[in-house]
Amino acid sequence: MGPPPPGAGLSGRLHIDDPTETADLSGSPDHQSTLAFFERRLRELLDPEATDARARADQLAKIASFGGEEAVRNRGAFDNSPVPGETPAFRVH
Repeated sequence: MGPPPPGAGLSGRLHIDDPTETADLSGSPDHQSTLAFFERRLRELLDPEATDARARADQLAKIASFGGEEAVRNRGAFDNSPVPGETPAFRVH
């Protein structure tokens, strides 16, 4: 596949010009080669549409295993991702 196009890496300038990363550069003609490079690289690694569909199906199965969406919402949330062996402390919003 070769190296990424010039400017495809992270540079300090990107953070200075857009520190909160709110500017979408994907529509800019100056960034099309970078966008195409990483799109090809992504698709070499996985099928993003199939991966997304699988993740969504897994999420629905996990929700069902906990009694459905209403049961999950009623149980509440936790403020951190519990470490292995830690019992999550749920709170209701």
